[in-house]
Amino acid sequence: MGSVFRSFPELVSRLGLDVRHLVHVGAHQGEEMPYYRMAGVGHVTLVEPIPRLVAALRRTHPDATVIEAACASTPGRARLHIPRRTNMATLATPQTTDGRTRAVDVEVTTLAHIQAAAEVAPDAAVIDAQGRELDVLDGADLASLDLVVVETCTVADPTMASPHRAVVERMAAAGFTEADRWVRDYAFVARWARGPGQPAPGPGEVRDVVFTREEQR
Repeated sequence: MGSVFRSFPELVSRLGLDVRHLVHVGAHQGEEMPYYRMAGVGHVTLVEPIPRLVAALRRTHPDATVIEAACASTPGRARLHIPRRTNMATLATPQTTDGRTRAVDVEVTTLAHIQAAAEVAPDAAVIDAQGRELDVLDGADLASLDLVVVETCTVADPTMASPHRAVVERMAAAGFTEADRWVRDYAFVARWARGPGQPAPGPGEVRDVVFTREEQR
Protein backbone atom coordinates (compact mmCIF):
# COMPACT_ATOMS: atom_id res chain seq x y z
CA MET A 1 0.00 0.00 0.00
CA GLY A 2 1.19 3.51 -0.73
CA SER A 3 1.78 5.73 2.26
CA VAL A 4 -0.78 8.44 2.96
CA PHE A 5 2.13 10.42 4.42
CA ARG A 6 3.21 11.47 0.95
CA SER A 7 0.93 14.45 1.71
CA PHE A 8 2.86 15.35 4.86
CA PRO A 9 5.30 17.90 3.32
CA GLU A 10 2.46 19.80 1.63
CA LEU A 11 0.42 19.68 4.84
CA VAL A 12 3.18 21.19 6.98
CA SER A 13 3.77 23.91 4.40
CA ARG A 14 0.07 24.73 4.12
CA LEU A 15 -0.33 24.93 7.89
CA GLY A 16 2.75 27.14 8.20
CA LEU A 17 4.40 24.81 10.71
CA ASP A 18 8.12 24.47 11.33
CA VAL A 19 8.30 21.05 12.99
CA ARG A 20 11.35 20.84 15.27
CA HIS A 21 10.91 17.33 16.64
CA LEU A 22 8.39 14.68 15.63
CA VAL A 23 7.76 11.50 17.62
CA HIS A 24 6.29 8.60 15.64
CA VAL A 25 4.65 5.98 17.86
CA GLY A 26 4.39 2.68 16.01
CA ALA A 27 7.17 3.38 13.53
CA HIS A 28 7.33 -0.13 11.98
CA GLN A 29 9.95 0.10 9.19
CA GLY A 30 10.12 3.89 9.13
CA GLU A 31 8.20 4.12 5.86
CA GLU A 32 7.30 7.76 6.58
CA MET A 33 10.88 8.96 7.09
CA PRO A 34 11.37 10.24 3.49
CA TYR A 35 8.30 12.46 3.87
CA TYR A 36 9.45 13.80 7.23
CA ARG A 37 12.79 14.69 5.68
CA MET A 38 11.07 16.34 2.69
CA ALA A 39 9.04 18.41 5.16
CA GLY A 40 12.22 19.64 6.84
CA VAL A 41 11.51 18.07 10.23
CA GLY A 42 14.51 18.87 12.43
CA HIS A 43 14.57 15.69 14.52
CA VAL A 44 12.61 12.44 14.48
CA THR A 45 12.12 9.90 17.25
CA LEU A 46 10.86 6.48 16.14
CA VAL A 47 9.12 4.35 18.77
CA GLU A 48 8.78 0.66 17.87
CA PRO A 49 8.42 -2.42 20.13
CA ILE A 50 9.43 -5.29 17.78
CA PRO A 51 13.16 -5.95 18.35
CA ARG A 52 14.13 -6.93 14.79
CA LEU A 53 12.37 -3.86 13.39
CA VAL A 54 14.16 -1.69 15.95
CA ALA A 55 17.51 -3.06 14.78
CA ALA A 56 16.59 -2.34 11.15
CA LEU A 57 15.46 1.20 12.00
CA ARG A 58 18.78 1.93 13.70
CA ARG A 59 20.68 0.69 10.66
CA THR A 60 18.51 2.45 8.09
CA HIS A 61 17.91 5.73 9.91
CA PRO A 62 21.01 6.53 11.98
CA ASP A 63 19.99 10.19 12.06
CA ALA A 64 16.83 9.36 14.03
CA THR A 65 16.42 8.47 17.69
CA VAL A 66 14.99 4.94 17.94
CA ILE A 67 13.27 3.78 21.14
CA GLU A 68 12.48 0.09 21.61
CA ALA A 69 9.13 0.20 23.37
CA ALA A 70 5.39 0.36 22.98
CA CYS A 71 3.45 3.38 24.24
CA ALA A 72 0.45 3.41 26.56
CA SER A 73 -1.07 5.49 29.35
CA THR A 74 1.22 3.96 32.00
CA PRO A 75 4.75 2.50 31.81
CA GLY A 76 5.68 -1.11 32.54
CA ARG A 77 5.67 -4.28 30.48
CA ALA A 78 2.91 -5.73 28.32
CA ARG A 79 2.26 -8.49 25.80
CA LEU A 80 2.50 -7.45 22.17
CA HIS A 81 0.56 -9.56 19.68
CA ILE A 82 2.16 -9.82 16.23
CA PRO A 83 0.04 -11.08 13.30
CA ARG A 84 1.13 -11.91 9.74
CA ARG A 85 1.52 -8.21 8.94
CA THR A 86 3.96 -6.86 11.50
CA ASN A 87 2.65 -3.31 11.16
CA MET A 88 -0.62 -4.61 12.64
CA ALA A 89 1.09 -5.58 15.92
CA THR A 90 -0.94 -4.46 18.91
CA LEU A 91 -1.22 -4.46 22.68
CA ALA A 92 -4.95 -5.07 22.26
CA THR A 93 -6.35 -8.58 22.61
CA PRO A 94 -6.32 -10.27 19.18
CA GLN A 95 -9.58 -10.96 17.40
CA THR A 96 -10.46 -14.14 15.53
CA THR A 97 -10.19 -12.20 12.28
CA ASP A 98 -6.56 -11.37 13.04
CA GLY A 99 -5.60 -15.00 12.42
CA ARG A 100 -2.60 -16.61 14.04
CA THR A 101 -0.46 -14.27 16.13
CA ARG A 102 2.70 -14.67 18.14
CA ALA A 103 3.20 -12.86 21.42
CA VAL A 104 6.25 -11.18 22.91
CA ASP A 105 6.62 -9.23 26.13
CA VAL A 106 7.81 -5.68 25.52
CA GLU A 107 8.71 -2.58 27.46
CA VAL A 108 5.99 0.06 27.65
CA THR A 109 6.61 3.76 28.10
CA THR A 110 4.48 6.87 27.84
CA LEU A 111 4.65 9.55 25.21
CA ALA A 112 4.91 12.10 28.03
CA HIS A 113 8.07 10.39 29.29
CA ILE A 114 9.60 10.47 25.81
CA GLN A 115 8.68 14.14 25.51
CA ALA A 116 10.19 15.03 28.87
CA ALA A 117 13.44 13.15 28.20
CA ALA A 118 14.09 14.69 24.77
CA GLU A 119 16.84 17.30 24.41
CA VAL A 120 14.72 19.09 21.81
CA ALA A 121 11.11 19.31 22.98
CA PRO A 122 8.81 17.45 20.57
CA ASP A 123 6.18 19.65 18.94
CA ALA A 124 4.54 16.97 16.76
CA ALA A 125 3.46 13.36 17.18
CA VAL A 126 2.17 10.61 14.92
CA ILE A 127 0.28 7.83 16.69
CA ASP A 128 -0.41 4.47 15.05
CA ALA A 129 -1.02 1.91 17.78
CA GLN A 130 -3.52 -0.52 16.22
CA GLY A 131 -6.52 0.14 18.40
CA ARG A 132 -4.67 1.62 21.37
CA GLU A 133 -4.36 5.20 20.11
CA LEU A 134 -6.60 6.59 22.85
CA ASP A 135 -4.43 4.89 25.46
CA VAL A 136 -1.33 6.51 23.95
CA LEU A 137 -3.05 9.90 24.00
CA ASP A 138 -3.92 9.44 27.66
CA GLY A 139 -0.19 9.09 28.39
CA ALA A 140 0.85 12.13 26.34
CA ASP A 141 1.62 15.73 27.24
CA LEU A 142 -0.67 17.15 24.58
CA ALA A 143 -0.25 20.72 25.86
CA SER A 144 3.28 20.86 24.42
CA LEU A 145 2.34 19.62 20.93
CA ASP A 146 1.27 21.73 17.95
CA LEU A 147 0.53 18.90 15.51
CA VAL A 148 -0.82 15.41 16.18
CA VAL A 149 -1.70 12.78 13.57
CA VAL A 150 -3.76 9.85 14.86
CA GLU A 151 -4.88 6.75 13.01
CA THR A 152 -8.61 6.18 13.56
CA CYS A 153 -11.35 3.95 12.18
CA THR A 154 -15.06 4.52 11.53
CA VAL A 155 -15.75 0.80 12.09
CA ALA A 156 -15.66 -0.84 15.52
CA ASP A 157 -12.46 -2.84 15.05
CA PRO A 158 -10.36 -2.98 18.26
CA THR A 159 -7.13 -4.12 16.55
CA MET A 160 -7.33 -1.78 13.57
CA ALA A 161 -7.53 1.69 15.14
CA SER A 162 -9.37 3.63 17.83
CA PRO A 163 -12.87 4.91 16.99
CA HIS A 164 -12.77 8.12 14.96
CA ARG A 165 -15.45 9.91 16.99
CA ALA A 166 -13.84 9.08 20.33
CA VAL A 167 -10.43 10.34 19.17
CA VAL A 168 -11.93 13.58 17.82
CA GLU A 169 -13.71 14.15 21.15
CA ARG A 170 -10.53 13.39 23.13
CA MET A 171 -8.50 15.83 21.05
CA ALA A 172 -11.19 18.52 21.21
CA ALA A 173 -11.10 18.31 25.00
CA ALA A 174 -7.36 19.05 24.79
CA GLY A 175 -7.92 22.09 22.57
CA PHE A 176 -7.30 20.50 19.15
CA THR A 177 -9.39 20.58 16.02
CA GLU A 178 -9.28 18.47 12.87
CA ALA A 179 -7.21 20.22 10.20
CA ASP A 180 -7.14 17.43 7.62
CA ARG A 181 -7.56 13.70 7.17
CA TRP A 182 -6.05 11.03 4.95
CA VAL A 183 -8.55 8.30 4.14
CA ARG A 184 -8.21 4.64 3.18
CA ASP A 185 -11.00 2.19 2.46
CA TYR A 186 -11.54 0.04 5.56
CA ALA A 187 -12.46 -3.11 3.61
CA PHE A 188 -9.30 -2.85 1.52
CA VAL A 189 -7.07 -2.35 4.55
CA ALA A 190 -8.72 -5.22 6.45
CA ARG A 191 -8.30 -7.65 3.54
CA TRP A 192 -4.70 -6.55 2.99
CA ALA A 193 -3.87 -6.97 6.66
CA ARG A 194 -5.70 -10.19 7.44
CA GLY A 195 -5.55 -12.06 4.15
CA PRO A 196 -8.12 -14.15 2.30
CA GLY A 197 -10.62 -16.43 3.95
CA GLN A 198 -11.84 -13.89 6.50
CA PRO A 199 -15.44 -12.67 6.69
CA ALA A 200 -16.09 -9.80 4.28
CA PRO A 201 -15.61 -6.57 6.25
CA GLY A 202 -18.31 -3.92 6.17
CA PRO A 203 -17.97 -0.45 4.66
CA GLY A 204 -16.04 2.24 6.45
CA GLU A 205 -12.85 4.24 6.51
CA VAL A 206 -9.46 4.16 8.18
CA ARG A 207 -8.65 7.83 8.75
CA ASP A 208 -5.29 9.32 9.66
CA VAL A 209 -6.60 12.51 11.23
CA VAL A 210 -4.44 15.63 11.44
CA PHE A 211 -5.07 17.72 14.54
CA THR A 212 -3.80 21.24 15.23
CA ARG A 213 -4.49 23.65 18.05
CA GLU A 214 -7.61 25.75 17.60
CA GLU A 215 -5.64 28.97 18.08
CA GLN A 216 -3.43 27.99 15.12
CA ARG A 217 -6.35 27.93 12.70
